[in-house]
Amino acid sequence: MPKALSYGELISRLKKFGVIELPQRGKGSERYLVKPIIPGTTKGQSYTIRCHGKSDTVKLGTLTACLRRLQIDQKDFWG
Repeated sequence: MPKALSYGELISRLKKFGVIELPQRGKGSERYLVKPIIPGTTKGQSYTIRCHGKSDTVKLGTLTACLRRLQIDQKDFWG
């Protein structure tokens, strides 16, 4: 398990689990991630993450909190 991922890599991995990014919902450098209950909607588990660009580093603690909040198993995410 790596210690960190770039923001771009995180988003590409989360998309495999149905997570969408709503950049217009966050304030300033925050990005709003949602795992919709029904595809095509924006209602469901959500997590706000700070991002200044696709190459920003997201640390392991933030990754773990994000996965827990979005109800994604870590073994599936890293596997």
